[in-house]
Order: sequence, then structure tokens, then C-alpha cells
Amino acid sequence: MSQTELSIMMRSRLYLYGAAITALLALTGLITGRKEDTIIALLLSILLAINSLLQKNRNESTKQHPVTHITAAFLAVTTLLSTTSSLYSLTPWSYIFPMLLFFFYPLKTAAVSVALYSVCFILLLNTFDAGPVKVELLVNYLLCLLLTCGFVLLREVKDRQLKPLRRTDNLTQASTREHLNNDLEKEIQRSEREGTDLTVMALALDERGFGQVDSADHDILLNKLGHTLHENLREFDSYYRWQDHEFLLVLPYTNTKQAMKTAEKLRVRAKNSLSDQHRSITVSIGAASLNVGDTASSMLEKSLAALRQAQKGGANRTQSLVDFAMNDNQS
Repeated sequence: MSQTELSIMMRSRLYLYGAAITALLALTGLITGRKEDTIIALLLSILLAINSLLQKNRNESTKQHPVTHITAAFLAVTTLLSTTSSLYSLTPWSYIFPMLLFFFYPLKTAAVSVALYSVCFILLLNTFDAGPVKVELLVNYLLCLLLTCGFVLLREVKDRQLKPLRRTDNLTQASTREHLNNDLEKEIQRSEREGTDLTVMALALDERGFGQVDSADHDILLNKLGHTLHENLREFDSYYRWQDHEFLLVLPYTNTKQAMKTAEKLRVRAKNSLSDQHRSITVSIGAASLNVGDTASSMLEKSLAALRQAQKGGANRTQSLVDFAMNDNQS
């Protein structure tokens, strides 16, 4: 199971656990006769259960489903209303709301949302509640907010510490660039020792199509492209995420002619996978094969140079370093 699939499965289970807990809270409210609590907890339980089902059926992207936005908005509205009316007794839900936002959304989006929510919560609490309960609610909220921020900070620190140790990029399932030079040097040594061919290809999404796509959809396209590479390369081939939407592919036992056939196949299949009736998303590919005296750095430079020539020639193209050199000689 890939890291992305594992993450999706874990998030689905967490949504389901949350739905079960809120269902128990709804039952408790029903037993104690607190109708408002029962209704709100039951609705939240249903929304979390729907999120669990939707998350389980996801197979790409980190883009949130509208139901997730509805769930966050529902809880935000109900907890904020609880500060303005005695008909609601849901203010304690506000204590866990910031934590839920950091679970629902990426760090920056969640941080902005929590800041706006906190301002609204404090202002409403000071406006509509002048009793001693206000101080207790405010202190409890600020304490829970501080604990949430501490937890998120520790999570980010741990994530940064573990990042260099990760072998693959979660979004595209490509190996990380930190491993590229070492892996390529080993492949060069093996090729020279065994007298076999080796080709490095540089692949990038064409700006003409990719640049016109909303940033919210970038992850979807990158995930699809990673899946296309995974499905169409051999088991002993490897691919690495070089930059945001650039990849480097290492193809052992492959000469330039064979590499260009593979490049054409990837170009066509990437276009079919990424494009739809409203937009055409394409890739360009440059290839460079191993020559005497080449190092990992020189092979990377040559493959990237071939890619740049393919991009200069127009989108949706493949270019080998051999063809590029022949064109230069003819000119």
C-alpha cells in the first residue's frame, strides 16, 4: 500500500471514529433531555460519516470535498451562535474546533481559518455574555487553542525532521530528489561494469496548459501524472520529482532509440490522462544516454538541456540529446 493510500485510509477511519463519538454524544443528549445538543451532535455525526465514505472512495489529490467545507461551516456557525443565545449549549465544541480545522485543511488554510474563528468567537463572547461564565469559557478556549498550536507545531517539526528520510513523495509517489544523485551514480557504475545502456529522461508539464489550471487543481494533475509514470515504467526503472512539475526518469538497459519510444508512449498517455474536453494538458520530454566519462551531474544536465530544447520547440514534444546535437551541427 502506497503512502497516499495509507493516508487516505487513516483519514477515513478518523472521520468514522469521530462520527461514532458524536453519535454517542447525541445519545447522551437524548437521555438527559438536551434536545439542542442531541440534534446538533446527530447532524455532525452524519456529516462526519459522509466524509468518511467520501474519503474512503478517494484515489487522488488532496483537494477537499464540498462536504468537508459544509461540516466545518456547520460546526463554526453552531458554536458561534452558542455564544449569543441561551438556547444553545454547544460552546464547549469550540474548544476542539481549531484542532478539527487543522485536520480538515492544509496548514496555511487551517491557520488563517482558526485566526478568523478565534477573533469572531472572542468578540461574540464579549458582546453577548457579561457574566462570570464568559471568563471561564474564554480561558478554556485560549488554553485549548494553545494546546492545539503546540500539537501542530510538534507535528510540523517532526514532519521536517522525517522529510529527508522519506523515499517517496506522497503526492506523486516519485522518489525524492535527495536520493537521485546517489542512485544514478550506482546505475552509472553498474552500466559501465556490465557494458549496458543507460538513459536519463527529464519530463515536465507544459506551461501552456498547466499554467492555465487553477492552483487548487495542480495537485490533482501531479497525482495523475505520478500514477501514469508508475503504471507505464518497468519495475526496475525509477522516477524522481525534480521540481514542482518536473520529473527525472532513470532507465537502465535502455539506449536512446528505446528511450524515445518510451518517451513517446509517456507523452501520449500523459496527455490522455491529464486532458479533458475543456483543457489540453501535455508534457515535454528530453532524453540523454550514458557516454564515456559521464557522471550523475552531467547526465542530469544533458537530459534537462534536451528537455529545454523540447519546450522551446513547442509543447507536447520529445527530444533526445542526439537529435539536438545533430540539429546544431546541421545549423
